[in-house]
Formats: sequence, C-alpha cells, structure tokens
Amino acid sequence: MSGPSDDQIIESVRLYRESLAETKAFYFEAAELVRGSYGWLGQGLSDAESFAQQMDDLHQGFLMKVFAAVVPDASAKSLEQRQMGRALLEHLWGKSVLGSQLHEAVDWLINAAADFQWDELVRPFTELPDLRNHWGELETLAMRMANLLTNVDGNVSVADNANIASMKRQFDQARGRAPDNLTRQADTDNARAAIDWLRDEAKRLRGDAISANVGKPTPTAGPGRSPQPASPQRSTPKTTTTETSEDVRTPEQRLEDAKAKLDRLIGLDNIKDQIQTLTNFLAMERKRQELDLPTSRPSLHMAFVGNPGTGKTTVARIIAEIYGALGVLEKGHLVETDRSGLVAEFAGQTGPKTNAKIDEALDGVLFVDEAYTLIDESGQDQYGREAVQTLLKRMEDQRERLVVILAGYPNEMNAMIRSNPGLSSRVGTTMHFADYNPESLCRIFELMASKAKYQLPTESRRRLLRGFTYLYAKRDRHFGNGRTARNSFERSVRRLANRLAEIKDITRDLLTTLQGDDIEVAGVDSAHLKAMAAKPGKVRIECNGVAQVVDDHCLGTEITCDDCGEPYFADWGEPVIELEAEPEPSSEAKR
Repeated sequence: MSGPSDDQIIESVRLYRESLAETKAFYFEAAELVRGSYGWLGQGLSDAESFAQQMDDLHQGFLMKVFAAVVPDASAKSLEQRQMGRALLEHLWGKSVLGSQLHEAVDWLINAAADFQWDELVRPFTELPDLRNHWGELETLAMRMANLLTNVDGNVSVADNANIASMKRQFDQARGRAPDNLTRQADTDNARAAIDWLRDEAKRLRGDAISANVGKPTPTAGPGRSPQPASPQRSTPKTTTTETSEDVRTPEQRLEDAKAKLDRLIGLDNIKDQIQTLTNFLAMERKRQELDLPTSRPSLHMAFVGNPGTGKTTVARIIAEIYGALGVLEKGHLVETDRSGLVAEFAGQTGPKTNAKIDEALDGVLFVDEAYTLIDESGQDQYGREAVQTLLKRMEDQRERLVVILAGYPNEMNAMIRSNPGLSSRVGTTMHFADYNPESLCRIFELMASKAKYQLPTESRRRLLRGFTYLYAKRDRHFGNGRTARNSFERSVRRLANRLAEIKDITRDLLTTLQGDDIEVAGVDSAHLKAMAAKPGKVRIECNGVAQVVDDHCLGTEITCDDCGEPYFADWGEPVIELEAEPEPSSEAKR
C-alpha cells in the first residue's frame, strides 16, 4: 500500500496545527467564563495565578493526552506521526524541535501523558455548568485531532480505531456526571472543589508530574541547544498575565460587553426589549444622581417564567453583569440555587442556611430555580415557609445590595407569587420566556456548529428544520428547548466522528462539514428524520422585512429576492405547513 503524498502530509499537519490553536483559544474562552461566572467559588483568587494561565496549563495536558491516546506506544509511532508530534511540541514550547531531539522529545511527550487522567483533564467541563454547555465543542476538538493523527500515515489499523473508541468511552463516562445548573448544595460544593482543583492541577501539570515522568533532561527546541529541565518552555500569551484575574474594563466597556452578549442570544426579543428598557432607565437615574436630581429606584427583584432550556439562567447572568456595570450592584455576580440550597432537613436550620446562601450573593444576583417548590398548596411545609420569610426579609432589608430572581414553570410561578403578598409586592418585573420555535432551534444549533468551525449544507439544514418542527409540534412543558439543540449538535458530531473513522484521507472539508446523514435530532428516530426530509417542503423567509415562500432546498444557498431583485443568503426560515386541497364534491353531492 502506497503511503500518503507529501502534499497530503503537509495538509494534515496544517489542519492539526489549526486544531491546536483552536483548542487553546477554546480553553481561554472557558477561562473567561470561569472567572466571570464562578470566581466567587474560589478563595484568594487575587493571590493566585489567573484563570487564563491555569486553563492554559490544563489545555496543554489535554493536547498531550489526545496525542498519547492515539499513539500510545512510543516505539510504534510512524514518521508522519512524529511530524505531528513536532507540531504539538512547537505549540507547547514555542520552539522548534529538530533532528535527533525530535525522536526523544516525542517519546517524552507520550510517556509524560500516561500520568494524566481524562477525568481530571476535563473536570472543569463536567462540574461547572457554563463550561458543561460547551462539552460538545471540547469533544469535537479531541475527535478531530485524533482522526488527523490516525490518518496522517495513510494506514488506519484496527488498533487505531480501538484507541479512538476508547477515548470516546472516556468522554462518555466523564460527561455523565455533569449538572445542568448549580442548584443543589452538592453541585455547588463540587464546583468549588473543581475551582480549587484547577489551581492545584495547573501547578502539577506545569512541574511536578512532568518532572517525575522524565528520567533524564528533556531537550528544548532548536539545533545546538543544551538540554534543559523537564518542564516545557513556552511563551506566555498576553492574555495569560496575572492582571487578567482582575477585571480591568471600564464600566462602559462592561456594559457594552453585557449588552453584546444579550444581543447574540437567539430569539428572546421580548426579553431583550424589557432588559433594554430597564437598562436605559437605570442609566438615566444614575446620571440624574450625578447631577443631584431626584431619583427613584423600583424593585429590581424579578420572576422568570418559562419552560426548561429557554435561557433563563443565561439571561440572569447577563442582568447581573449589567447591574454591576451600572453600579447598581458592586460585584454583579450570579449565585444559583434551588430549594435544596435554602431549606435544611431539621428544624431551626433553614433560616441560617438561607441566610448563608444570601450572604454568598450579596452585591450580586441570587437566582432561585424552581422557586415554586418553596411553597406548597397545603401550607404544611414549615421549612419552605421559613426559607421564603427569610428571603423576603433580606430582599427588603438589603435591597441596595441584593437582587433576587425567582424562576420556574409559568403556572406554578404565577400561583406562587399570587399566593404570597410579600412576594407580589417585591417582585417588580416578570419576564416570560417562550419556547424556542423550530427556526430558532436551528439557529442555536448553527451557532454551536459555527463556533466549532462546522458547515451545514442544504440537506443538513432541511433535516434539522424537519426534526425540530416535529419536536416543537408535539412538545409539552418538559420540552428541552436550547438543551435539545445542544444535545442534537453533540450527537451529530459523534455520528460524523464514526463516519470519519472509516475514511483514510481526511481533508479539511470532511472535518468541517456536517452532512445530512450526520445530523441527529435528539428525540427523533434517525429513520423517521430521514423519511420526513425525503418529502418536499417550503419555508417562509424574509428579505429586508418582506416575506416570501421558497422551496426548502434553497436553504443554505444564495437566492434572488422576488421583491427587490437582490441576491441574499437563505440561511433558515419558518416552515410552511401546506394543507391538502379539499377534494371536489362527488356528482351525487352536487345533486
């Protein structure tokens, strides 16, 4: 069997370098989420290295582990895989490794990674909800690099496929432990432990573990250089300086960043309008205060009502950031909880437990999910009643330092607020989160795919729209909304990985295109999805506010507007349900 051409090897190495850079950027983005959303969980963060530096160290261990998972035997690596190892070492150390040093350095890389555990390398993504939402992107990057490493020498063996399958199982096992939100005390404790572990593990990956795995000095990059100690030498990006542990943005920049996050959210137009109005009012009041004019401050406590997965927690976090930027709240952080985080098991303990959670949220926002569970219809739940009374008192006494957002299903939340005069008088705003329609679910899917550098051709778009339309039509109050789109994306990426495992020559197009047969919609049988997509269909799309109906085979293509005659890209549209024509009356009926 002839090996790959030089051009094919060069292209594979280029794609691999690109994936290494994307992984680094991905971890830095994760660091920002950790610092912004969970900084309150860590102790003494101002004295520790920045989250960005810690995640940088963690991403390097992750890359090493992916390489070693595909090339577990240092003596069995091919020449082409050594070239991929050189690209990885250059990424880690910031220097080239050539000649005889390359062979030794790649051996070190494989042996050093043996001490790393998958569970530890991905732990922040399994125990911190905001990072858990990006799990699909992490797994995508790992599988993409694994496929490149396996196919670079043109010889995909049974052992290679077994190594990739083993890595996928490790991901599956780790993923199963992730919570959706920090609503239980156990989840909060796990998240706090994950933050503490992140600091310690970053130090270990940087020094002790690597030194323990190397029996002799590891060569550094460049010809003619003397061997250096084992720890890899790397250039520190500007974004990883210790100053990044503190937010150096001006209030205006923080406000613009928060508003930009809100604008990027799919749908939620009514929510965006409400928040914009509230933001404008608070900004006006701040300016009036600066000019010593009379001001008023309405109740900022809110109720978020809607089904799961409609973006309530995400919007709450953005509101906290807006309040922090406007100076309404000093910190502007978000603390999530539910009944288990407020109510104790024994008499006399609920008050202190609720107060402790409120203290955690002071100068920020306390987000209480499924808040209606604190009040039962029978009125016999004395513990829940104690938690509510404690919460009401603090909402009033410390209204300058605390904003409470109560969230849950619409009917239950409305009943809860109506049943308690204290709540109804303090909750000044109610925001209604509607279910995402099929077009919005498709856009959420595409947003995740775009961040992972995936393209969606026409057939993929048709299948997604058909699948989400089917789920939306038969939805109930437990409809997954955004979570359904996320689960569908993760499943589709796995189907792609399985398809690529059987292909020898991996190209950029193969790695970045989710074909129709790769698409899986969570909750829809694959055969059913394919059958639905086989039927003709139409969508309603808009060009400059003018709606027109086109064949859904136009999705993902450029078409010409019937109204203005200008070309535009038909990304998504509202599915059009065509009713069957009424049959002609029979001759007997006419008589």
